[in-house]
Amino acid sequence: MKNKKEFRKITIIAVSFFLNATFSISIKSQALIEGGPFLGISWYNGDLNPERLFYNIHPAFGGLVRYSINDRLGFKGSYTLGKISGEYPIKKVIIREEENLRYEFSRMVHDVAIMFEVNFFSFDHPHKKSTSFSPYLAFGAGTIFYKRFEENKEIPHFVLSLPFGIGVKWKLKKGLRVGAEWSMRKSFADDLDYTGYNNPVNPSDPYGFNQWKAAHNNDWVSFVGAYVSVVMWNRRHKCRGLDY
Repeated sequence: MKNKKEFRKITIIAVSFFLNATFSISIKSQALIEGGPFLGISWYNGDLNPERLFYNIHPAFGGLVRYSINDRLGFKGSYTLGKISGEYPIKKVIIREEENLRYEFSRMVHDVAIMFEVNFFSFDHPHKKSTSFSPYLAFGAGTIFYKRFEENKEIPHFVLSLPFGIGVKWKLKKGLRVGAEWSMRKSFADDLDYTGYNNPVNPSDPYGFNQWKAAHNNDWVSFVGAYVSVVMWNRRHKCRGLDY
């Protein structure tokens, strides 16, 4: 009788162990929200610098917050403060060669953007093997805040922008990521390079031909830099052992 009870106890323990090993629920996590600082450079492309990249660069810094939808898609909000500048040697303009003047501008811009990110590789998948490195594309909408010259006064102004860019990201260890990104902002304004104060040149019409202003709506702001982000919130996932 005693042996029978012991055999029953051993059988129950063995079956429980088997069921627990077979149908056990494991909890794995995926980064849901992460954020951190950004540090890099900024420059301007427009009427005074139509083609050159990495020209008249200045320090830029800010921060970002990323929300992961899944291992390949996510949203990112960012704020970046940077400086842009440019110059125009008027002596190269034939009709004003005798003046031999130089037009210059310099201003700070505040950029706020929300972008949709698409990872090339599976990044931080909770159930499948994923990479610790992935390139990505980003695009979205944003706004640029700057001081616009109106009637020889600086007036704070917001203008719509369309940001897009490319980047790469790495997982250094659990909860810590680093990345690098190059993004450009197409602004819906043509006076980021305008200084006012009765300057002899309007940068949107430097030759004085009274061209249609909308045709020169080509002011861009670019940022290149690196960031560090810390996972602030994880998404928990439950899955049974038979799913593997």
